Amino acid sequence: MKQFLYLLTFPLLLFSCRPAPPETLPLPTEICVTTVHHKWPIPDATIYVKYNADSFPGYEQPASYFDVIFKTGKDAHGCLAPVPEGRHWLVALGYDSIHYPYDVLGNLPVTISLDGTAKLDTMLYVTEKH
Repeated sequence: MKQFLYLLTFPLLLFSCRPAPPETLPLPTEICVTTVHHKWPIPDATIYVKYNADSFPGYEQPASYFDVIFKTGKDAHGCLAPVPEGRHWLVALGYDSIHYPYDVLGNLPVTISLDGTAKLDTMLYVTEKH
């Protein structure tokens, strides 16, 4: 009888002591950019990210159209993590205090994949609106 009770309670004890599994697993993906204009860094640029977009979203879309927004720092470098897999568009808007006209913009399509490029660190070149 003792062995029978042991066989019944052992599985309950084994599974009841485990913590609950996480609801989501964090992806080991990241996009880092450095905004540059005429070989000069552009600090405090705003980077708008549109996930899973096949075509360029344009510069005139409202901020709410984009999925994520992040800024570059004083060193003109900024990162976003985690990033879902897929083809995404980065749209950058910044201010160049050296060259007139001062407002600069740029864009870059990126593809993030766990079996390809999971982490990307690149230059995002910006220019004046022509």
